[in-house]
Amino acid sequence: MSFAENFKKARKAAGLSQQQVADALGLDRTAIAHYERGASKPQFENISKICELLSVPVNELID
Repeated sequence: MSFAENFKKARKAAGLSQQQVADALGLDRTAIAHYERGASKPQFENISKICELLSVPVNELID
């Protein structure tokens, strides 16, 4: 699966909305939507924050 699919799956498994993830990362909700659609990818520093927030290892998102 792609980063976009893995990210969306992990976010939903954590029970978080796009807005909640965006607020936790200090981003706009549209950035999260772009990540989930595959229109863009987060910078590495945000990938680390996403993994921490969703309690998933990096290799689970980037496979």
